[in-house]
Amino acid sequence: MHLRLVAPDMDLLQPPAPPAAKPVPPPADVLAQLMKLRDEMTQSASNGRFCDAASREWRRLPVMWRVSLLMIAGIGADVEHLYTLADRNWQELPPPEREELRGVVRDAKKHLGGLTALAARV
Repeated sequence: MHLRLVAPDMDLLQPPAPPAAKPVPPPADVLAQLMKLRDEMTQSASNGRFCDAASREWRRLPVMWRVSLLMIAGIGADVEHLYTLADRNWQELPPPEREELRGVVRDAKKHLGGLTALAARV
């Protein structure tokens, strides 16, 4: 009769892993540097296609503002489609949609640019 020795499971001997820490956003100066590096890499990787002023402005708009602009422009058949379009880079939008959005933004600047009382804190 042979006795067979079995090595203990090494995972059981290890202490449990600590819980994952919540990510901490970087300080503002580090974030600005990271955004600059992101823009440089985007320009390098896309040969400048996604780094024009309009692309940067579109990317900086909160997604709800992008969705609202798409709705005002009459672009997108349903809400899901609007969110998909709103998540795209500016240059990824078809040219007719970009031109329609430009018109909506020009109209918004004309009508909303002079508003002060509606924006005032009470």
